[in-house]
Formats: sequence, C-alpha cells, structure tokens
Amino acid sequence: MGFKSLPEVFGNAFSRVFRTGLRPMALGRGVGRLLDKERTTDVRGHTIVPNHLIFALSEKDRARFTQVEETLRRQLIETAHEYARAKVYGFTGPLSIDFATNPRFRTGRFELSGDFREAPIGDTAVLVTSEGLRVEITTPQILGRNDDCGVVLGGSNVSRHHAEIRADQHGLFIVDLGSTNGTLVGGVAIGTHRLLHGDIITVGDHHLRVEVV
Repeated sequence: MGFKSLPEVFGNAFSRVFRTGLRPMALGRGVGRLLDKERTTDVRGHTIVPNHLIFALSEKDRARFTQVEETLRRQLIETAHEYARAKVYGFTGPLSIDFATNPRFRTGRFELSGDFREAPIGDTAVLVTSEGLRVEITTPQILGRNDDCGVVLGGSNVSRHHAEIRADQHGLFIVDLGSTNGTLVGGVAIGTHRLLHGDIITVGDHHLRVEVV
C-alpha cells in the first residue's frame, strides 16, 4: 500500500529526487505507525486517530523534494485514508499534512507527530462512493432505493427510504429510518450517529465515506 508505484506514477524526475537519502515509502510507513500509536477512543467507543500530521525533516531532505512536495502531500493523505479505512479508524476532521525543517536532523532522518482537530461546523461535506463519485450533502437528505431520495442507492438490501442525514447546531448526523437491513457507520449498526470526517456509512452493499471539504 502507498508508495510502491511512485516512480512509475511520477516518472524519472520523481525517481531522481529520491535516489538517495529519505524515501517516500519510509514516510508512508511512518503514517501507519503513527496512527496505530496515537489511536484513542471517543465517547461513543469509536477508534479515532490524529487528522493533522506534521513531518519534520532534515534541511537537505526538505530541499530535495521541494519540487514534488504537493504531490507527496496528496499521496501521504491518500495513504492515511487507506490505512484508516483498513483499520476502521475515524478522523475528527479533514486530514491535513504539513512539512517542517529541523536543522539538527541528519539526512534520512524524520519525525512524525499528529494532532486531533475538530471539523469546523458549517463546512461543506460530501459523500464519496466506492467508485469515487462525490455527492454533496444537502440536509435533510434521504438515502434509499426510491427515486424521490436525495441519494438513490440500488440493491435489494437497500430499503425504499433507508436512512436520513440531518443537521443541527453541532454538525451532521445520520438516522436509520427503520430499514430492513440496518445502517452501519464504521461497521457498527446505528440508530442515530453523529458524523465525523472519514466516517464510512454502509447502506446495503454501498460504502459511502463522509468528507468535509
């Protein structure tokens, strides 16, 4: 997972930048280690992990990847999302990554730290399907099989009016509407559930990731 195909994706220029010294794959492995180390449990019993990560690098390493920093940032964010989905970890807000320079570090050394940051209330949120389709959340919004639903989901395991996403002064939450097969968030059946950035909603065979954008 993560950076095995980076040279193929970004071409020879990217490969030359990381021919020696710090490698992107090492940073990717660091993400998984940090999320495992810093995971905790929220008041509902769900596992949450830091959503703001900071990589501290040596001056030489930082200078060497300046030209690909944004590309690397996007790859690390995607790696963190994939790792969190595999481990059923949740984020408390949008995932972000910053880079810093530590002049005391030798080439090849880095340190990674993480903070928990809440998703700002009122930000635009979307549902991302397994196919990558992004659907803006406009509350109240019903998920179900019927054509009158705000998010139409096919399949025999989906009720006509399966669940509804609502909003209050504290943010978004989802309510199961007495569906036959239930609504899951993070693999756990729910009645009413406060939604956080990174939550995975399961309706029938559909898996929808909540993202604050």
